Amino acid sequence: MNATRATLVRLAALVAPALACNLDKGPTAPRAPLRADLVVATGFSGFVCDVGGATWEGDADAAVVRDLAPSGVMRVAFNYNNRNNAARDPITGALTGPGIDMSCKLAQGTHAPFVAIAYLGVPPLLAGLANGAWDAAFAFDQTLEPPGITAAIPHIGVDNTYLVRGDAAFERVADVDAPGVRISVAQGSSPDIYLGRTLKYATLVRTPATPQALDLLGRGQVDAFAGGRGPQVLAFIACCGGRLLPDNFLIANLAMVVPDTAANHGGAGLQYINEFVDWAKTTGLVQLAIDRAKQGGSHVTAPLPPEQRMAFLQRHVARLVENGVLTDGQGNALTVKLAGALEKLGAGETEPAMNKLGAFINQVEALRDAGILSATQSASLLMIAQDVVARVVA
Repeated sequence: MNATRATLVRLAALVAPALACNLDKGPTAPRAPLRADLVVATGFSGFVCDVGGATWEGDADAAVVRDLAPSGVMRVAFNYNNRNNAARDPITGALTGPGIDMSCKLAQGTHAPFVAIAYLGVPPLLAGLANGAWDAAFAFDQTLEPPGITAAIPHIGVDNTYLVRGDAAFERVADVDAPGVRISVAQGSSPDIYLGRTLKYATLVRTPATPQALDLLGRGQVDAFAGGRGPQVLAFIACCGGRLLPDNFLIANLAMVVPDTAANHGGAGLQYINEFVDWAKTTGLVQLAIDRAKQGGSHVTAPLPPEQRMAFLQRHVARLVENGVLTDGQGNALTVKLAGALEKLGAGETEPAMNKLGAFINQVEALRDAGILSATQSASLLMIAQDVVARVVA
């Protein structure tokens, strides 16, 4: 068992007493700096790191760790009202889901353990943000983010539509936005924010979380429920009837978020998360996490443009130099190849650009074969670079 894994196991044991707490009320924000060996605070929720797949080795430098784990432990918040982020066991309080799977991999490569902080809904999560209770969170569509946070690149796209009674006259999404129509929605969710901006005639009825919003529909107090197509909705249909409209009013692109970089961060942590998310999508980790969660109506978001992905590789090389893994000369040789590829791509010279990226790949492999880069260090670079080449030349 490696050191990071062992630390995570110790943390899971330490936070076990928190499972008896009512996490629906949100955590108590820790005021004193946290130590990795003394994480015992009400509000932390248990979890298990058991997702397989590739290993992320992000080579976090001091700037990244200052942003993501200023206390020595990454405090990651989860809105478990949205099961595309996390789900919470009603008996044990333990969290599972895509956000947990991704955080386990992120922490493994960052060499900073993490604790999970559970919030039932967006409003208490934002209260935690105001109290400085977390360092990163799984919560929002990047285009709908509230003030005070900055979103990373999205990793999961979620279909959002209306659930209506079986005898309702609505046939498509556009039919629901009509005078006198009442729509229940979880307060602060992506559907709430989006519909609050776009509805012209219908009225939103906000509840603390999805179960209450569904209950309003079941009791006939609203005409439709706005949300995803996941297990909670399907379970409601199985027990209480109703039907989902065939089209969507929104595809919410969920992303990790950090406190506003302009106020609290230097930006290195967000850049690092962006590269990790790109890697997680490339290696299949995000799809694996979706499959494990059995969450319907969700998909991996489309890959980024190659220019943006190569910029991630440039920053990764810079961290390897900063950490002393590569010499200035070795780092410069890699950076020059990436810069050349970007220049050629910008000029519309696709084949020369991919040749230069191929030269970057060859050099990374040579550094691996020489024992300068480990297998996991090189793989974290190669998987992105090789995927860019494959997509551009396809």
